[in-house]
Amino acid sequence: MRNILLLIIFVLVANCTNKSIENNKTSTKVITDSKEVKNPIKPKANEIKENYTETEIFTDSTKIAEKGKYKIEITQTTIDTSTTVSFKLFLKQNSKWKNIQNYSLRKESDVPLITEIEDFNNDGFNDFTIHYSTAARGANDIRKLFIFSNKEHKFIEIKNSDLYPNLQYNKKLNCIDALSVYAGSSTTFLKLKKDHLIEFARVDIMDGKIEIYLIDKNKETKLRSETYSGSNDEMIRFVNYNPLEEYN
Repeated sequence: MRNILLLIIFVLVANCTNKSIENNKTSTKVITDSKEVKNPIKPKANEIKENYTETEIFTDSTKIAEKGKYKIEITQTTIDTSTTVSFKLFLKQNSKWKNIQNYSLRKESDVPLITEIEDFNNDGFNDFTIHYSTAARGANDIRKLFIFSNKEHKFIEIKNSDLYPNLQYNKKLNCIDALSVYAGSSTTFLKLKKDHLIEFARVDIMDGKIEIYLIDKNKETKLRSETYSGSNDEMIRFVNYNPLEEYN
């Protein structure tokens, strides 16, 4: 009888141990649809696929900063729900690339890298943006802007650039403007000051009514109101506020 009791206790302990091991298995999911996937962790048989590692890489040496003189490598790495974007900037010296800057920041994990190169401050050196987030069902493309400083030979992150959707260079006013889409839309006119964008004017339009504001040190002054006389019915963006002009 004593031997039978010992056998029953052993079986019960073994079953509990096996269940504990099964409950502590690591779940892994392999993502293979990115531009480049480095060192994915392969799941073992019968494991639930949940966690993943994904890497996207963008490289350019033809347009960034000054053509042929600089090269940039931008890497976006997602591990589970954490995403980091980092970049390395290289300067060509004696036909070799010298690493002169390393930078990284966190971002939302469910948006792709998507890099755009453009001269945002009209200084002859190309800057870049990275896709940072989206809002208004994708109508508001939120980006992080990096401006190249030729004096410092590096890119400067514009800290509040993610507050202004759909950024672009405004050639007419030699500034940057942003378009925010909601039930109506707002075109905000901005100038660069060190590592921030500063508002100096804004045009709001909703239900055919336009409000134009001048902005100085975050203080708004209404310039005037008027009725919209154009033909667009959505995504109305203005290239000028005084006089009021739309983008063609």
